[in-house]
Amino acid sequence: MIKKVLFLLLFSIALCAGAIERGDTRESVLTELGKPKGNMIQGDVETLLFSKGTVTLQNGIVIESDISEKNLQRAQERTALAAQRQKEREEKTRKQKQLYPEDKFSVIACRYEKNEDWSYLPELIRPTEGDNGYLLYLPMGYYESEKRYYPCLFVERPALWEAVQDRVREEKWVAVVLSDQTDDQLGRKMNGNFLAAYDNATDRFRISRHKLFTVGNVPSLLYATMRPIAGVILQEPDFDGLRKLSPPVDLLRKTPDLRVYSFFEAQDENNLKKQAQFITTNIPKYHINTYDGYTKILPVNLADLALDWMKKEYRLP
Repeated sequence: MIKKVLFLLLFSIALCAGAIERGDTRESVLTELGKPKGNMIQGDVETLLFSKGTVTLQNGIVIESDISEKNLQRAQERTALAAQRQKEREEKTRKQKQLYPEDKFSVIACRYEKNEDWSYLPELIRPTEGDNGYLLYLPMGYYESEKRYYPCLFVERPALWEAVQDRVREEKWVAVVLSDQTDDQLGRKMNGNFLAAYDNATDRFRISRHKLFTVGNVPSLLYATMRPIAGVILQEPDFDGLRKLSPPVDLLRKTPDLRVYSFFEAQDENNLKKQAQFITTNIPKYHINTYDGYTKILPVNLADLALDWMKKEYRLP
């Protein structure tokens, strides 16, 4: 008789220990174990904390059950640690929003240290070290998407921002606007400024290096010789200066499949043919467009055409 009672007792304990199984519903768990001491939710996964351990559910269905004091303590520690980390992330985001607000420009100082070998570049365009800076634009929603990396447009000079600002905002891209150094065309200082801004921005902000574009004149194309760039938008580029450099510039050194979209004024046929020949000879994938009349600043409608082409090339939404 005693043996029979012990057997029934052990059998009932075994049933209780194994009562919570994978596939059970949340309701059946609460019926079996009662009200939990607490819970932890991450997406569609919920962990219920009981006095004897934990039960983990996904979309209300049990995926794991571990009923023991030791695991309960670990779960509570994990919960406390997760809460602390979340608090730290929220505080960091709050400070970042103050320093670098969305849908506004932030002025950022940076410096380029010349610790690279630029001997492959002609001496006239080898970048120099020094203090630099840039304007940073972060799109709306940047801080809500902690894991998303954004396409980025490097704007050669502030005057070009007017041509692309509406599209950058609409597409929710990041933008980096370089300081105006038009007196330093093909020069060392301009290239040093680009390198300082590129390294600083791609290191500190969520910028996709595979979806990074530039817009401007010849300098925007030269940047591709120093850092990987997906595509370049050019307005009225004059490549005569590059033709005179020795050794010749290897435009594809960093990006073998570089894309270039270039605009030229249609009336000057001789210049159009000469400059277009440079592109067809040196760039593997390109699109050349012409327009009537000369304009100093890239018109919005032409900038839109170029951005549409780049988006299609890289299958951007």
